[in-house]
Amino acid sequence: MKFRLVFLLGLLLMPLAHALELSSRHHPVGVRVPEAMKLPKDMKTDDRGRLTCDTCHGIENLEDRRREDIDEIRRRYADKFLRGGPWKKLDDFCFQCHDHKPYERLNIHAQLDDQGKPREENCKYCHRKVPDREHPPAREDLALRLPVDRICLGCHLKTPHLNALEHSRKPGDEILERLRETEKKEKLILPLDDKGRVTCVTCHSPHEKGVIDASHAAGRQIADRAVTEGPEYLSSRWSPIYRADKEERLAEMERKDGDRPVLEYRRLAGEVLMRLPAADGRLCRACHRFDD
Repeated sequence: MKFRLVFLLGLLLMPLAHALELSSRHHPVGVRVPEAMKLPKDMKTDDRGRLTCDTCHGIENLEDRRREDIDEIRRRYADKFLRGGPWKKLDDFCFQCHDHKPYERLNIHAQLDDQGKPREENCKYCHRKVPDREHPPAREDLALRLPVDRICLGCHLKTPHLNALEHSRKPGDEILERLRETEKKEKLILPLDDKGRVTCVTCHSPHEKGVIDASHAAGRQIADRAVTEGPEYLSSRWSPIYRADKEERLAEMERKDGDRPVLEYRRLAGEVLMRLPAADGRLCRACHRFDD
């Protein structure tokens, strides 16, 4: 799970924040800004070059408010609670001052170095021993550290995109038969988990293109972008229709969580780590039949 930057800083520098009764997730105040760090123009320090509440917050006398009222203040004054807000990602606010590179997550799917050789340390996040890339082992010999359905959840959300959770089930006989037919036709694999359920790696390849030879079924994949770039999306005029289609689910989420996610339909323009293309529907048709 990703720890936010403010949480890390709070833990590391919490002893410096003794002047105020602050949460451990709070950035310390009374700290002199290093010479190498430049603050945005609207963030000011005190006359001794130290951080204060007003450095980050645009609400007058915020330090005098009751802690139990802070959540309500943050919601009501989202544009001023953190200067320049509202911020969709808290990290984006922090990275105005801090270098983001030391806090970047490791992309274990970037498995080839500049010479095209495997980064074995990345392999060992999922495998107890590095498999033979020239002769990929049978599934029972992969030496996975966890069941395949749980490995992905070590880094990714359980529902990384809409309908991901709905697919985590055993396919019916008709769909299973169609899946096997697609495997033979496309000369690839669409693996199920250890309980015969559709899982992340059914649709997504966990290996960077080239790690496994493309002549092997496990090496076949769609990757017209680099792993470090991720997929590419373009805006689409279908967004209003997409949001209307999800209206009932969005309303239910708002009733439960008090917040309504903002959805935007974007056209998939570049793919990576996919068993088959999703942009033209071939991936979906690997299992499903659609009426013309």
